[in-house]
Amino acid sequence: MIVRLSKSDMAGNLLWLAVSLLLASGVWYIAVTSADPIGKRSFRSIPVQIVPSKTAEMTNSRTRTATVTIQGLQTTISARRAEDIVVRADLSRLGPGTHTVPLEVSVAQPDADSARRLVALVQPSQIIVELEPLESHEKKIVIELLRAPPIGFRHDDPLPNITEVLVSGAASRVGQVVAARGELDLSASRNPIEADLRLYAVDADGGRIADVELDPQTVTVSVNIARRDDIRQIAVRPNVLLDTLPAGFTLKNQSYDPESIFVSGAPEQLGNISDTLFTEPISLVDRQEGFDITVPVRLPGDDLFVMSGDNNVTVSIEIIPIIDSRQIDNIEVAHIGLEGDYSVSIVPKAVSAIVTGPVVMVDVLTVEHIQVVVDLNGLSPGVYDREPSISINQGELGGENVSLLPDVVNVEIALPEEESQEADGAATPSSVNG
Repeated sequence: MIVRLSKSDMAGNLLWLAVSLLLASGVWYIAVTSADPIGKRSFRSIPVQIVPSKTAEMTNSRTRTATVTIQGLQTTISARRAEDIVVRADLSRLGPGTHTVPLEVSVAQPDADSARRLVALVQPSQIIVELEPLESHEKKIVIELLRAPPIGFRHDDPLPNITEVLVSGAASRVGQVVAARGELDLSASRNPIEADLRLYAVDADGGRIADVELDPQTVTVSVNIARRDDIRQIAVRPNVLLDTLPAGFTLKNQSYDPESIFVSGAPEQLGNISDTLFTEPISLVDRQEGFDITVPVRLPGDDLFVMSGDNNVTVSIEIIPIIDSRQIDNIEVAHIGLEGDYSVSIVPKAVSAIVTGPVVMVDVLTVEHIQVVVDLNGLSPGVYDREPSISINQGELGGENVSLLPDVVNVEIALPEEESQEADGAATPSSVNG
C-alpha cells in the first residue's frame, strides 16, 4: 500500500516537472522571438562548387548557380553575406555515366548557438551531371607563323625543344585534339631568336579545344633569321633643284615618305649600288609656297625592281619668303584732323622708316609708298608730342611691319599771323590802361 502510494506521487511530480519545462520553454521562446523575431533571407546566383571525380570528367556545363534561403533569428540572418554561403556538388566517388547529384549547402555561423537556430534551403536541390572517362594522349606540336620577318630577311623553320605534349581530359574532347599549336610573330625580328610560346589544343579545322590540360603548357622555339642577299634596303632622297628657287624665297623644310625602299636583284648587282638613291629632279620654278609632289626613284638598272611594286616617293616641300629689313629715309610727316585756319609746325618734318618683311616686297618700296600722318583731331593751339601712324600702299605689308625713327614728333599748333596780331593789338590798350 505504501509502495503503491509513493509510485503515484513520483509520477505526478514527473508530470508536473514536464509541464513546467514546457511552460518555461514557451515563455522563453516568446520572450526571445518577440525581441529578435524569426525571419527569412534569400541569396541568388550562389555558384555551385564542383568536387571533381577522381576517375571521370564532367562534360556538361560547369557554370551553375543556385538560390539559397536561410531562416533564423533576424539579427543572425541580417549579418550573413553571399560569401558566407557555400553550395557544393560532390562527384568525387562517381564514375562515368549520368548522375543526379544532391547539392549540399553550408553557411558560416557566428557562434554555436546561432548554428542550432539557422536553417538553410537550396533551390534546385540537385543537378544532373554527365561524366566521361579520363584519357591522356601524346599530341604533336605545330608552330604557326603569324607574321614573317621584315622585308629583306629570311627565316628557317621554327624548331621547338620538344615535339609532343600530353593532352588530358574527357575522352570526347581529347579525341578531337589533333595537335598542340603555338603562335609565332617574327614581324619585329631581324636576328635569330629563342622564344617561349603558350600552347593551345586545336582540332582538325584549327579551332581551339577548351577544357583539356596540356603538359607542358609552353614550348621553347628557336628560329634562325638572316638577311637576304637578293634584297637590299636602300635609303632614298629627293633630288630638289635648289637653284631653280625664285629670288627672295628660301626652302625652309622638306620631308618625304618612304625614306627607304627594298630593291630586289642579283646579289652582285645590289652590292654595287650606292647607299642612297635619288628621285627624279624636282623643279622649284615659280614656287612661292609649300607643295606636295610624288616622284619616282631612279633605279640604276632595268633588271632591278622595288619589292613593294611602287618606287614613288611623296615629297612635302615648305617654301617661305626671305625676310629682310630696309631703312627708308626722308619720309615727310603729314597731319590730318585739324579744323580751322591754324598754322602747324612739326619737328622733325621727315622721319625714317625701318621696314621688315619678305625681301620681294621690301626691295620695291620707295618713299612714295609709305605715308606717315599725325592726327590732330580735337586739339587746340599749343605744343604736343604725338605718335604718327603709318600706312603702306604697296604689296601686303602693313604698319606692323614698320618702325619709325623717331617714333614721336613734336607738333606746335598756332593761330594764323593776322589773328595773332589782332589778338596782340587788343591786348595792348588793356595793358596801358592797367
